Amino acid sequence: MLHFTQRKDKYVFLTTEDANEPSKLPIPEEIDRPENFVKGFLREDGKLNWECACRGSMVASKCGVEARTFLQCLHANMDKSNKFQICLDQLVDLKTCMNKYPKQYPTNEDK
Repeated sequence: MLHFTQRKDKYVFLTTEDANEPSKLPIPEEIDRPENFVKGFLREDGKLNWECACRGSMVASKCGVEARTFLQCLHANMDKSNKFQICLDQLVDLKTCMNKYPKQYPTNEDK
């Protein structure tokens, strides 16, 4: 087995024999203890759960800051019928950012 580190990444090359052995890596706590893994759209305190798979990769993408700002605005105004009008500036910022990265955010016309 060969290890080397370059900046933040660690590369590990395995032989066939190494790859066929059971893993000796520790299991992350949220897998070992699923009760510690926060599930769902909202956390217990009512705040948005950013780790939720329901948000997809949007909040961790190139426009993640804009996406989070827009989603936070919607969440804060959820009980208002005009929440999209209230959050229009945040939506425009998100769309402006998405237009800068057409490969990551294709439009229906692009598809």
